[in-house]
Amino acid sequence: MDREKIKQRILRDLRLGLYKLIVLSIIHKYGPIHGYNIRKKIEELSGGLLKPSESTIYDTLKKLEKLGLIESYWATSSGYPMKKYYRIKAENEELIKEIIGEALNEGEIINRILRDTP
Repeated sequence: MDREKIKQRILRDLRLGLYKLIVLSIIHKYGPIHGYNIRKKIEELSGGLLKPSESTIYDTLKKLEKLGLIESYWATSSGYPMKKYYRIKAENEELIKEIIGEALNEGEIINRILRDTP
């Protein structure tokens, strides 16, 4: 496997793991929200550096829903057709805050380690 493929695989695996956290955070902060807007919000907040595919977003949403952290429902918005919206389940608000807090701490540790590595 060439260098570029190796690099892309490692970065893709990292992003896929982080998307659960990123999507949870966006739903927590901006929800209820539908999948397309989650995708656009990730692009916006990352300054265009992260551009997840729709399938990545919807696979992530399915996983979070299966874990019981979020729930979905169908609704219309401003005359548009029905869309599936996602929100944090009320009983998981504190858990989500804990997860985000711990992830921020781990991110700082990872940043420190990677910056100190020659």
